[in-house]
Amino acid sequence: MSLLKEKILQSAIRSFAEKGYQATSIQDIADDCSIAKGSIYKYYGSKEELYIRILEKRQQDMIDAVEQIRKKGLSRRETFLEEIAYQFDFFIEHGYYISRDHNELPPANSDKIGTVIHQLQLNMFRYYQDILLRHYGDLIAEWKWDATAVFNGFIREYTFHVLFGFKPLIQKELAVFIAERMDDLVLGLEKRDPRPLLTDELMKEYSMIDLEALTHTQEIRRTALMDTIESIIPDMSTTNSRKNDLSEVTAMLREEFSAERPRPFLIQALLKDLSSENELTFYTNQLLQLIREGN
Repeated sequence: MSLLKEKILQSAIRSFAEKGYQATSIQDIADDCSIAKGSIYKYYGSKEELYIRILEKRQQDMIDAVEQIRKKGLSRRETFLEEIAYQFDFFIEHGYYISRDHNELPPANSDKIGTVIHQLQLNMFRYYQDILLRHYGDLIAEWKWDATAVFNGFIREYTFHVLFGFKPLIQKELAVFIAERMDDLVLGLEKRDPRPLLTDELMKEYSMIDLEALTHTQEIRRTALMDTIESIIPDMSTTNSRKNDLSEVTAMLREEFSAERPRPFLIQALLKDLSSENELTFYTNQLLQLIREGN
């Protein structure tokens, strides 16, 4: 993502949070970015599209962050607790962006946004189910949809009380409390063996979601970072000659990554050249991190 495109996105996030969706205009966002209104339309076709991009980006950011938790090598229980605690950390930082109580939503006649929000809610439900299945496994297989509904309810309600009720709850304590209550639920299901209410037949809409498509693989993340670097270079405050050099370096790096036998020394040299530019350092560091994770 180019620096300007990211700047527009961050300005929109602030404006929607402060004023609400309906009270924010494209002109407000353009003024905040000190750019012409038409510059925004080069990247986003409408305010609606901009809002949708924010929703999608936030959900993907959450999923990517939880993937990093899973790579820490913690015990299954510790991972479960960190995943739960992070939900509250995320919503406190970014707001309750998928909620029946959300006060930033556009008019009800915006079918496109309504459809996107519905899909994001389906994604989150399956994402929560994935957390539970990895922790409890076969113990909840028969009641996986019902257990997910309860887990989803815990997170939604306590998030609401923290954000809108201003209850001074501690995230780690909340995580332990919710985990222990889910333990109680699982024990109760095993003991009583009730008939599941939410069956696979009833939850077909959720079953069709491809969780793998929601999680960035290393290759997808690397490609996205390379795309971002390439999009930033034309807007950099340097000479055209240097921009051309950087574009060539980026092309060589992309080619080396896709080679059957990538040469580590060359990749390191190319990344070092790119990282010498302050505007690219953040992204080259992420590429280096991906390389370390793959080794």
